[in-house]
Amino acid sequence: MNKIFRRELVWLNEECESRDSFFETIGKRLFEKGFVNESFGKALAAREADFPTGLKTEFCETAIPHTDVEYVERASISFVRFSNPIRFLHMGMPEAVVNAEFAFVLGVKEPQEQVEVLSTLVALISDKDAVEQLTSLKSEQEISDMLNRFFEANMREQ
Repeated sequence: MNKIFRRELVWLNEECESRDSFFETIGKRLFEKGFVNESFGKALAAREADFPTGLKTEFCETAIPHTDVEYVERASISFVRFSNPIRFLHMGMPEAVVNAEFAFVLGVKEPQEQVEVLSTLVALISDKDAVEQLTSLKSEQEISDMLNRFFEANMREQ
């Protein structure tokens, strides 16, 4: 999964009215780029309803929406920084609300990679310096490069 982050899959200052509108928008964008099939956005929403993906750490609130590999054409992770936080429910405590500042949308093609990707993302959002960079970096390329460096340093080779 080297260089999994791509500049063209980073969106900064994204305006979304709701979680569902976000899923629709990101699904359409990723489909148009050939990373997922046409049903990906709806599959994200359906899975989110059953298995919430919001997470809170000491340094940020984020979401890591994903769905089954059958909706993924090419492996990817998209990064979205919202202009205004989007409401998600917490992954481990669905009664708790997470006001996600960021989302990492997983397009994992190999199911065995998902656990390692998720644990690396949790390490990322638990790292104060990394979160500050995600908040302050100005360009899609800077974010993509930073995320790739973090993953190269922290994710075991598969």
